[in-house]
Amino acid sequence: MKRTLIALAATLLAALAQAAPVEITLARFFGSCDAEFGQQTDPSQISSECGIVTVLTNKFNAREAGRIHVNTQVVEHSAYYPQLGARIVGGDLPTVAIMHSSVLGDFAKRELLQPLDDGFDAGAFTPHARHGVTFGGHMLALPYDSHAMLWHINLGLMNQAGLVDAGGHARLPTSPQELLAQARAFKRATGKPYFVWLTLNDPSFFARSIIGLVRQQGGKLFPKSDLAIDLGTPEVKTAVALMRTVYAEGLVTRNMDYSAALQAFMAGAGGVMLNGTWLLGQLNERAAHAGNPLSGAYEALPEPTLFAQPATWADSHVWVMLRNPRQTAAERAAGLAFLRFLNDESLAWARTGQLPARQSAVDSPAFKALPMRATLGPVAQVGTGLPPTVARQSRVMGLLGETVTAIVVSGEPLEATLAKGQQRINRLLERESRFLAP
Repeated sequence: MKRTLIALAATLLAALAQAAPVEITLARFFGSCDAEFGQQTDPSQISSECGIVTVLTNKFNAREAGRIHVNTQVVEHSAYYPQLGARIVGGDLPTVAIMHSSVLGDFAKRELLQPLDDGFDAGAFTPHARHGVTFGGHMLALPYDSHAMLWHINLGLMNQAGLVDAGGHARLPTSPQELLAQARAFKRATGKPYFVWLTLNDPSFFARSIIGLVRQQGGKLFPKSDLAIDLGTPEVKTAVALMRTVYAEGLVTRNMDYSAALQAFMAGAGGVMLNGTWLLGQLNERAAHAGNPLSGAYEALPEPTLFAQPATWADSHVWVMLRNPRQTAAERAAGLAFLRFLNDESLAWARTGQLPARQSAVDSPAFKALPMRATLGPVAQVGTGLPPTVARQSRVMGLLGETVTAIVVSGEPLEATLAKGQQRINRLLERESRFLAP
């Protein structure tokens, strides 16, 4: 009898173990907001990145209760990649992790990413999103969005300057000459600078701007090799000289970091703020409330085409599965199930202001019905960045931004400063390349 009970207990324990959900981990940034959204499963009224990714994870866990459970591991944005690198070295790997497409090359060269070709059709994604996750013919990440620079516009001030068309939309310039003419006319009419710029402690602002302007001219920052940037081309010089003229003539705000520039724009300090898609929700909410300079007078548009072809800086948030020799087949299947769920819910993520990575979502009536999204779809077609194979892109962007800042803000000589910046970046790339070999 005792042996029968022991056998029965063992059978029950085995059944319970079999029925236990597969536990997987999700490493991400976007902040922690469980106190506000920890129990919610409906993202339809949420627009923040933290809120939506939290609620989507809750929704998946509720749907898969008893089968799969996602445990979220939140890391501060500034510490995220260093910590992820340390976890890889230590073998403590999350099942699924968020990344930017601009860092994927560093992981791809070291063969740290699981291919996802068997789980998703790369052809379903927008050109920008697809380009950023494809290495050596393999899809190494699930693209989740395209986020890009936009022109955030104060229509009240633009109307005061006579720069609004009959439909109530801002008239955007179509050439560098027209840009300068409009900016000068705006300042004369309003007494305020045309642009609200992020010129303090934010070199990425200038790097992103230069990338878009160079590409609009058909130029390339890396024309020959991903180890050699070329800042001596006519396209780079033209782009930097234009920004220098705008700044020198006082057509932009000065000495503002990210937070100060955002607050200044919302307070009506200028007509146009160059900033990202991620601010759409916040600024639309601001415009919906009475009693502030954006009340009923805000719109966002893609960066205007000032040269031969449309282009704007863009990056993507992507989901990856790291190579893990200890990962079980059940864990991989659960991770893929979670990724498929996130892909299916990309329209919910679009509420943050980011553009969906799936072309069908960009083309959908549901996306176009969101505020101002109907005019932003082309960004996913013309978004551009550094070539995916360029290493250490955050550091390259920092050095590029510092170089342009020195010319535009500090008044350093254009050609000599570009040459020095080029040398610094190429030394970095040469030095780092050997550490990224598989």
